[in-house]
Amino acid sequence: MRASITNTYIRNYYYRMLIWLPMLLASGCKVIKNYNPDKPFVYKTDIRLVTKMPLTDKANLLSRMENQLDDSIRVPWTRKAFLKRVLDKPHVFDTSFAVKSVQYLNDLLRSNGFMYGAVTWDSSMRVVRDRKQSRKKKTGIYQHRVTVNFHVETGKQLKFDSVSYVFRDSNLQALALVNIQESLIKKGEPFTKEKIARELDRLLLIYRNNGYLKISREDIYAEVDTVVAGLIDPGLDPFEQIRLLEEVRLRRENPQIDVSFRQRGTENPVHLHQFRIRNVQIYPDRSLVLDTIPVYKDTIIRNGITILRNSRVFKSSFLTRNNTLIPGRIYKLNDEIRTKNNFGQMSALQTLDLQLFPVDSISVVDARINLYPAKKQNVNVDLEASRNASDVVTTSNLFGLGVTFGYRNKNVDKQSILSNTNLRFGIELGNQGQFIQTFQTSLSQSFAIPKFVAPFRIKAEKNLVSAKTILNANGSFTDRRDFYAVQSINTSIGYDWINKKNRNWFYSPLNIEFVRVFSTDSLENLFDSIPNLRNSFNDGLIISQYLILRNSWTKGNKLFTLKIQTEESGALFGLVKSFDLQGRLSRYVKADVDFRYYVTHPRSSWAFRIFTGVGVPYGQQVDTLGVVSKETNLPFFKSYFAGGPSSMRAWQVRQLGPGSSQIFENTNADRFADVQFEANAEYRFNIGVLFGINVKSALFTDIGNIWYRNNQGDPELDNAVFKFNTFYRDLAVAGGTSLRFDFSYFLIRFDWAYKLKDPFFSYNNNGWFYGDNMKIGKGQFQLGINYPF
Repeated sequence: MRASITNTYIRNYYYRMLIWLPMLLASGCKVIKNYNPDKPFVYKTDIRLVTKMPLTDKANLLSRMENQLDDSIRVPWTRKAFLKRVLDKPHVFDTSFAVKSVQYLNDLLRSNGFMYGAVTWDSSMRVVRDRKQSRKKKTGIYQHRVTVNFHVETGKQLKFDSVSYVFRDSNLQALALVNIQESLIKKGEPFTKEKIARELDRLLLIYRNNGYLKISREDIYAEVDTVVAGLIDPGLDPFEQIRLLEEVRLRRENPQIDVSFRQRGTENPVHLHQFRIRNVQIYPDRSLVLDTIPVYKDTIIRNGITILRNSRVFKSSFLTRNNTLIPGRIYKLNDEIRTKNNFGQMSALQTLDLQLFPVDSISVVDARINLYPAKKQNVNVDLEASRNASDVVTTSNLFGLGVTFGYRNKNVDKQSILSNTNLRFGIELGNQGQFIQTFQTSLSQSFAIPKFVAPFRIKAEKNLVSAKTILNANGSFTDRRDFYAVQSINTSIGYDWINKKNRNWFYSPLNIEFVRVFSTDSLENLFDSIPNLRNSFNDGLIISQYLILRNSWTKGNKLFTLKIQTEESGALFGLVKSFDLQGRLSRYVKADVDFRYYVTHPRSSWAFRIFTGVGVPYGQQVDTLGVVSKETNLPFFKSYFAGGPSSMRAWQVRQLGPGSSQIFENTNADRFADVQFEANAEYRFNIGVLFGINVKSALFTDIGNIWYRNNQGDPELDNAVFKFNTFYRDLAVAGGTSLRFDFSYFLIRFDWAYKLKDPFFSYNNNGWFYGDNMKIGKGQFQLGINYPF
């Protein structure tokens, strides 16, 4: 019988370790080398910022201030061998560098509208005996460590008062006013130089999209009121600055600024010409190694566009369809960019080159589009992790060794349609009873068509980037050893695109999956113990549609990613009785949210992930006796599960949950559920290089579980149901470390994790550190390919 930790002292010891370990890792030991013992050096630099800005804005400004300091006042600490921080060749302290940094900080404040801010500095020195060097040289060696403190008070931030557009050229003025609602500068908003620069760029984009090919920053500028304009100039004479400050003394309580966008008086007249497209030439089969005088065998004129070629690599209609520079039209920068993007996404192209040749005297521009075809087809054999979202059992959260034999054609039908044919064999590894838990084989075919294919015209397509139609078909057989076997057929059509906000969308209006389950004695015995599971492991048909949104953005050294997916099955086809009951159509709605956050440093990084998902079945089902009842579970191949190398790593695949239920005690049966929550965190760091391979490591924790939505009429499942008041009790917590070998194009992970909190034993201290879970040999080994998230 397992012993449990009941001693208060031992429990408190573990809790203290959980609190102090992150602080220990953050501090580590410090090593200073290659310094001059006779001179003081910069050991620490600190900026104390006093402001009424919101916390997020304050943190952003503080980060920018740290980057604004003079290089010689910064402290170049580096982290090596995980805990050790090294300061190599620290900068000799010089007050002139501190004075320069004060000026740089003042410039930053003023460029962000803090005209009345104040920056001061002071320093302190601490003399520390270097024991290692003293023993080595048999004399006293001392470090003269200087800490430099900058005190910054921002004061009130300048705000925009009036914004005007005053251009002498009537066309420029009209274009500015007709688009004034899109202005990036609004009355009452905080002033920054960056906003003014972005507004100038916005105006230039408007003009370049209306034929002004040659207009530039040299032709337009922003003028602010003369008093504050002087304060913005960092090179202003200090006495003149004092005079101007006196003039605006009365505006301190509510500092404001007027800005007007104007046209310079010395612009090049050609910059005010509106250009039109004259000739467009497309060379579809260029070679990176050209003849001195190329000769083209075929010249085609289609829709006013000239195509010169030696071979029929692409259809003419395909070339003209993806070109948006049309002869006779006003030149637009967006058309130029769209043409580059259209051809740039083509799998059949190695690269492209778009050249413009303006003729100033008659205000026209000729375009030449050079296309360089890629190798058309290839055969490949890949050894990889088994990752296929269309598989019945294996999904992107599972790990299995697999080999894929693939054939790729990048230019089907001479329209850059990408065809992929893959034959895959895979196994899923485990260590409970047998090493190979699952065997799988699948055959898949997909086509990626670089346009929307639909029974009707999609007008918005011309405003989208990288619009594609994806056709998929695959069949697979999965043998879950001694448990069940599954045959699956899947076909779907989907549309992939990126909108103007750089968000990636994927919509599948039709996804058809048919699954047939072959039971085993082990599964039947499990049904006898847990009758409700029979509702999940049925033959089934899914006719669904789903929508996926992917978005990512960066902020300094931080990367954020967000994925939202919604899916429904049976909303329309479920109204047909032959599909609903006789065809065993599954009807459900499902939604997932996956948010990730990364912070990157030179030799280390932090990675965080939060995932939550819920599925709600609402259809009907019929048993072998013809009795009709409501569906109570998601189909098992659409359900949630936890455990494995990319999920709760202290548990094997599909061996966690649901909730804190003990209904799966004495069985290794797979666990599926309707609700999932999971949070993961990793501290990743470099160890060194071994035989040319980057060796890395990580400390990680995984927190989460899966749940049922209701007990399905079985009181024994009460602890498996998601409830807010038992959420903490049901959470599982894993912690561990990892050894990783980075081969650049892929990474191999050896993870070792412990069950810090096991909800199966929630009756004892909520499952924290139960029994022998924390013994050295009781951890869970996971082998993974690439990062878990």
